[in-house]
Amino acid sequence: MNKLSVLQVILTVLSLVSWSLAIYALLIFGEARPDRAVGYFLSKGVAVRFNWDPELTVQLEHIIWWCAGISFANLLVNFYAKTTSKVGFWFNIPLLLLVSISAGLYIRYVI
Repeated sequence: MNKLSVLQVILTVLSLVSWSLAIYALLIFGEARPDRAVGYFLSKGVAVRFNWDPELTVQLEHIIWWCAGISFANLLVNFYAKTTSKVGFWFNIPLLLLVSISAGLYIRYVI
């Protein structure tokens, strides 16, 4: 394998891992967030959670920061690949990095 194909494999693997972590974080988010306090459920006496689940919120925050770290490493590899060979720039990597950093900061300082 030449240098170009190795860089493309590294970029692909890092991108797949980071996007997989982002999808897993969305699944955890659905379980960690407060329940919707719908009047029908409240009138029937169903237990509704009004606060974030503490354990899942911490797990969600760690997953989001890992996603940001892997995205940053992927961005560095992508920058190196773009400057040393003819690999094009992948726009999904900075997008995922920006989203994961903003979500991590939101969970850290708002929730």
